[in-house]
Amino acid sequence: MWTRNPERIMDWLCDGWRSRYNQHRAHRPQRRLMEDVETRERIWVDVPLGGADVKPAVKDSQARLDCLWLACIPSPILSSCERVENTGWFAGLKRKKTNGGRVPGFRSRHKAPQYFVCWRNQSKTGNALYRRTGKRTGVVVITGSVPRQYRREGENEARWRIAIHVRVSQPIREYTSVAVNWTNRTLVFTNSPLPISRTDTGMMVGLDRGCVHTLATSDNIFLDIPQPSVKEMDEYKRLQRKLARQDRTNEKSGGRNAKFTSKSRKRTLQAMRRIQRRIDNRKDDWIAKTTTMLVREYDFIAMERLNVKAMSRSVRPKPDPDNPGHYLHNGRKRKSGLNRSILANRWTDILHCLEYKTKLAGTRLVQTPAYNTSRICNVCGHCDKNNRESQAVFHCHNCGHETNADVNAAKNILDRALGTNGMDDAEEWRQQASTLVKTSGKQRR
Repeated sequence: MWTRNPERIMDWLCDGWRSRYNQHRAHRPQRRLMEDVETRERIWVDVPLGGADVKPAVKDSQARLDCLWLACIPSPILSSCERVENTGWFAGLKRKKTNGGRVPGFRSRHKAPQYFVCWRNQSKTGNALYRRTGKRTGVVVITGSVPRQYRREGENEARWRIAIHVRVSQPIREYTSVAVNWTNRTLVFTNSPLPISRTDTGMMVGLDRGCVHTLATSDNIFLDIPQPSVKEMDEYKRLQRKLARQDRTNEKSGGRNAKFTSKSRKRTLQAMRRIQRRIDNRKDDWIAKTTTMLVREYDFIAMERLNVKAMSRSVRPKPDPDNPGHYLHNGRKRKSGLNRSILANRWTDILHCLEYKTKLAGTRLVQTPAYNTSRICNVCGHCDKNNRESQAVFHCHNCGHETNADVNAAKNILDRALGTNGMDDAEEWRQQASTLVKTSGKQRR
């Protein structure tokens, strides 16, 4: 088919990339419970996602012969499928192990956005080449050629090109590939992160993660992640009630599967996702800016090692001894509220950002055991569960020291990371900090 319609060309590139991506994904193993024909015994068997009769894996050159509509797609686009699929598969397995869920599946044309990745090639007939056309505008050119056996009669060379005009918000650095999301009309340049520019300050800090305050520092500073406003939550709950009504109406009119084909239900879901995306973007922005600020100001950062997955796990109901077959749900609703608060403060994302940013900046991040950090007095070292009178008040029953409980825990975390019980001497504290700065500077060089 010959066309000059850019919309059809972009759909063809996206469909070809997704088809090749799914061919690689079809060979991934999935554990299924199957029954042995002879023994009738149920055993776990690794079956490919594409089924037992999936075709063997082939190279891109053979895939072009098997699927002729892939023949003219440039090799920088087809070759990116395997690497992107491999990265997405193992990231999905790690996400499943950490947060639960299902094994990553195929990319659907109806649910997943129209998307493809193109490697940058700087040859004479290069691909994904960016050229600046204005102060905030540019163009990315992707080219390809038609194999000889598919050309028209009399054509010696049949090359095609498509230009994607983009608006940029910052200067484009060296990049390795571009990812085109044609559904959302976005283009992302993939490049290596820049090293964080900073000067050694000789300062150290302990961070305590909490629910009331996202981060409490040993310098008596509280950092709170932006939470959704009352108006946003009211609108989100209103849309949830509307979605429930639509589901009940659709099930009555056309069965259980009919509710997923309702256009009004899709519009409601889009409005809910729009609100959630706005909330997530604000939190991502806060995490990025806050972690960069911490890495620039402190040469040594200490945090407690927490198993967030176990801490945010729901309470299992206990059997009722008086009523066999019934269960007790004492404290389950209260624990659910705590779990929502833990997940809303994004503890794990903060840790991951600090881990890779400290490597870029050449500073140190140390994780310490979290036991009794909120019960030990930072002044005298007395440990008692009654020292913490409430969520915010810490009052030592031995020496009478009174302070904020989160700040006291942050100081204990810093002392534990340094391997000391207390560092009241300012000169000793500065000497320890300068030693850590010299060590981190050698590692950076």
